[in-house]
Amino acid sequence: MLKTVRISSNRKTGPIPVTYRAGACNTYGTCPKTCGLHPTPATGTDKIDADYLSAVLDAVPTRGHAWTYSHFPADVVPAPVPGKTVINYSADTMDAAVDAVNLGRPAVVAAPAGTVWDGGVEYRGVKFVQCPAEKSESFTCQQCGGGVPLCARGGRDYVIVFVAHGTGARRVGTDEAGGCYAASGPTAIQWHGTRKTGAANDADALREFVRTLPAGSLLRHHVAGDIGRE
Repeated sequence: MLKTVRISSNRKTGPIPVTYRAGACNTYGTCPKTCGLHPTPATGTDKIDADYLSAVLDAVPTRGHAWTYSHFPADVVPAPVPGKTVINYSADTMDAAVDAVNLGRPAVVAAPAGTVWDGGVEYRGVKFVQCPAEKSESFTCQQCGGGVPLCARGGRDYVIVFVAHGTGARRVGTDEAGGCYAASGPTAIQWHGTRKTGAANDADALREFVRTLPAGSLLRHHVAGDIGRE
């Protein structure tokens, strides 16, 4: 199930087009069972939706940029291709993030709540920098990178850090399941609503949505959700 939003009210993204994707039976149904932030892994999936993934990769606004994140293993996440949506591998650990970079995949990582990353950190020869939007309430994806957000840069050689937040933040970086930032608050409301009212054919809905966006738009796929097949 797919929800498309032309002008997001999400504070971090800013007023840009975004999508939410949920399973029809369970909100987390498009997320992989292996995601360390998944509060109930059994409700996830181990399959990628090939048709939808193809639609995501092609869903880039004319003269614009599109990006998203996936918790599926880095070696099955498509490598970046110019003109296509950039899919960032979402790592649960710094080691996994570095391994992904060495595979040629752009990577991000969730860091434990309260971690300080000012100035960045280098680990195993790879630089880790915190998402700029986490450092200022007035900074958004729309302003990031001078029109090309850091997460939309498929060829970057550094990892972007997202410090854990939300009600499950204490679980991030531990062996306890959970920690997904979309498990509560306004994002959860949008995401759970997607399961009830979103488009049933995700791929077709996405293809139609991107055709309606103004040239030069930024598109953030999956404020919550992933590329899995329920």
